Amino acid sequence: MATTFKPAAGAAGRGTRTFRTPAGVRIFSIVGIGILGLVTALMIAAACLGFRMQWWLGLFMTAVAGFIGALTGYVWRDLRGKIGLRVVLGPEAVTLDLPRGRSLIHRPPAQHLTIPYADIAAIESRYEAYGSLGMEMMQRAYALRRRSGELFFLFEERALATGMASTMFADIVTDLAARAGVAVRELGTVEGKGGFLGVWGTHALDWAAPAVPLARQLRLWRHAASTGTLAISLVVLVILLMSYLGTG
Repeated sequence: MATTFKPAAGAAGRGTRTFRTPAGVRIFSIVGIGILGLVTALMIAAACLGFRMQWWLGLFMTAVAGFIGALTGYVWRDLRGKIGLRVVLGPEAVTLDLPRGRSLIHRPPAQHLTIPYADIAAIESRYEAYGSLGMEMMQRAYALRRRSGELFFLFEERALATGMASTMFADIVTDLAARAGVAVRELGTVEGKGGFLGVWGTHALDWAAPAVPLARQLRLWRHAASTGTLAISLVVLVILLMSYLGTG
């Protein structure tokens, strides 16, 4: 016998709303993949030429090609997460199409499901700090908790406290919480492992991990504000430098 859910009070009178990652964001990732793919091809060609000149030069260019190729895969995973992500807020339930690549640090599985608003216990949010090479990056992660206690990782806003901060999910999360008649539950700030430039060797803490003390949170935010842009710029600088070496 099927279970019937009554719509949450907050959903009354609201029409259907569909959210996808903005086209400009997706196009930016596509352009990035194209540039990185081209640079990788140039590096491979430079490595072949380098082996004909000096073996050590060929090895160096091969390492560079591998580095840029890995960055290409990183951006490709991000693009897959952006293209496949879809949230449909209906009158009685939310439909979630959440691809695996929707997070660059967490490793959530793909989710394709419809959840009645009456089955939503809370929308949970926490800030996450990731340090690397003396720099700090801050992001905000969102998760949906059902009344059964089951938790679904939704998505994340990145580069917070910088001029490149992402805020594209804030409005859809607010609308989802309003329709479900629940609050966005703030869990504070946690500190994970940023690995190398926030790309390799990163590690996110378990969702149940306690927030760091307030004094530590403030230091992390100040550090992110002063170095977060530098961390992103450094990755871009490395790509440009490798491109120059490959074409020089």
